[in-house]
Amino acid sequence: MSSASSGADTAWVDEAIKHLSTLVDSDLPGWSRIGFSEQDAAARDWIHQQMLELGLDVRTDPVGNVIGRLEGQDPNAPDIVIGSHSDTVPGGGRFDGIVGVVGALEVVRVLQRSNIRLRHGLRVVDFSNEEGNPQGIKLVGSRAVAGTLGPEALAASDEEGRTLAALMASGGRSPQEVGSARWNRRDIAAYLELHIEQGPRLEAAGASIGVVTRICGISTFVLDVHGRRDHAGTTPMSTRADALCCAADAVLAVQRIAASSDDGVGTVGAVTTTSPLTNTISEEARVTGEFRSADETDLEELLQTFAGTLPALDARHGTRTDLAWKMDPPAIMDEALSDLVAEAARRAGHDALRLYSGATHDSVEMSAMAPSAMIFVPSVGGRSHCPEEWTDLADIGRGIDVLTQAVRLRDDLP
Repeated sequence: MSSASSGADTAWVDEAIKHLSTLVDSDLPGWSRIGFSEQDAAARDWIHQQMLELGLDVRTDPVGNVIGRLEGQDPNAPDIVIGSHSDTVPGGGRFDGIVGVVGALEVVRVLQRSNIRLRHGLRVVDFSNEEGNPQGIKLVGSRAVAGTLGPEALAASDEEGRTLAALMASGGRSPQEVGSARWNRRDIAAYLELHIEQGPRLEAAGASIGVVTRICGISTFVLDVHGRRDHAGTTPMSTRADALCCAADAVLAVQRIAASSDDGVGTVGAVTTTSPLTNTISEEARVTGEFRSADETDLEELLQTFAGTLPALDARHGTRTDLAWKMDPPAIMDEALSDLVAEAARRAGHDALRLYSGATHDSVEMSAMAPSAMIFVPSVGGRSHCPEEWTDLADIGRGIDVLTQAVRLRDDLP
């Protein structure tokens, strides 16, 4: 893309992404910048400084959200919000979240180079700990902004008993002040998030811009399997109650059930046992996993089908299973705002492909507060959450141009 005043300066964008890629944990693979880590704090400090240099009114809230505001012409108009997150999963890539944060900064730079002053205020945000933590809480920063990061979430603990609140405090944040991070929804006109697709559909379709219709729902589950502890050498195969074997069968059931769905997916994250020795039959095992689908009915059917397989597994292995789950339904993006994004893409010279997101995003929480829309740019090979994650600089530039145009179109509305 051209670096002229009307378009994204991809040279600056490239340098910004490269710089952030140096602020990572060298003890972990890929580009790892885990929420509330030293590297996470360094990246947020850098982003804070970039906002200051752009003349934004900048603050970092108690949970680590970095928020910069560009004053609009009308002090009574609600803000347009743009941004994403700068933290990564362990072993992650250089583009997930970062493209949306750097892209939002570049939108401000484009407006300033073009001497354009919006009527609405423009709020740029780097949300804290979108990717989650060992305590199992995702979207920490956007949940705090939306007012859904309550005491139960802060008290969630990892396997060693460390709470999310303690993790946040170790990273220099103030979980006891989380209530002050909440935004007033009346102050927000719209939320627009630029992000890499993290999947293969744009690339397969030869499309450079995607407009997200909805974000998948997620059913997370914990399956506890109860068997009987016995000697592995003296107990006949026919009389065993092997909890780990039942758990292994459950893993394959998740794969089989998800594969039979049109758009749903299923993944097991961990299988653990209290009997890790080969000379002892496992009496307890735990399977943690999830199902995802953009359709709420399909999501419910996936989980119910899985639950329906468990009696047969228990009968086969002589075990007893207990299943617990939590379902977060799909988040629907605002149709009018998404149409506006598609028009922005058209004006920027691109046909937009409508698609759903199989990954969760801060837009989930923001969509409950204000009309929200997402812009996707292609991921090479559909790869993400891995060191090989890649999005071409030209595609990032196109995404920023569409985001800039979308901000201007939304600014023309009340």
